[in-house]
Amino acid sequence: MTPLQTQILDIIGERLKNITIANGYFTDIIKVERARIEPFRNIDMPSANYYYTNTSKSVGFYNGVSEQNLNVIVEYYKLTRDSPFIDIAAQLSADLLIALNRDVTAPLVSDPVSPRLGQKVLRIEVESDTAMLGNDTTPYCGAVLNLSVYFNYDINDPFNLGV
Repeated sequence: MTPLQTQILDIIGERLKNITIANGYFTDIIKVERARIEPFRNIDMPSANYYYTNTSKSVGFYNGVSEQNLNVIVEYYKLTRDSPFIDIAAQLSADLLIALNRDVTAPLVSDPVSPRLGQKVLRIEVESDTAMLGNDTTPYCGAVLNLSVYFNYDINDPFNLGV
């Protein structure tokens, strides 16, 4: 049995792996990691890290079901030198948002939208979209999305992710 939080992160991770120029995105992702603690090195970029920070109840129980909010952070970083970092950050953010709304079986930017992580969650809301700038040995920038992922939690079936 897999906790609901892990199921949601599994879906997010699989969708992020579809970020490629061949699929119509701005970038080719090299690494996708869940809850990476150490910063990515230059050789690893473009790279994404995703994790959740907390789960909270957003609507009370009714017939054993409550609406829960999973706070998810998705970071995406890329080396940059010649372009304004804010433009690259906007592209990275667009790649993330599009990828989260495409199914792994239809990953092209031009494919039909697959919202709500394939109907597994109630909704996803972008709470913030932050451009980041850093400098290790080479300048890099990133986009950090703070997402609220709303899903139903059924106390009678606590491992079933479905609406």
